[in-house]
Amino acid sequence: MIVFDLKCPQGHRFEEWFASSDDFDSRRAGGQLHCPECGDPHLEKAIMAPRVNGGAQAPAVGPCGQPVCAGGTCAFAEP
Repeated sequence: MIVFDLKCPQGHRFEEWFASSDDFDSRRAGGQLHCPECGDPHLEKAIMAPRVNGGAQAPAVGPCGQPVCAGGTCAFAEP
């Protein structure tokens, strides 16, 4: 798993987890990625410092594609 800092044309920045760089490219090309603030699908990778995983496990991913929220639930999951 890899986390990318993403940004939309309106300047909103957020993080998203991907299986690989190719996963990001295919999800973006398939229209599966949107800015969580404004919904714009035109996203780019923002400049970011690399993170080194010291052996920690990647977070569990909820139905929204984001890491699950505190308590093991997803705030974006439909009831």
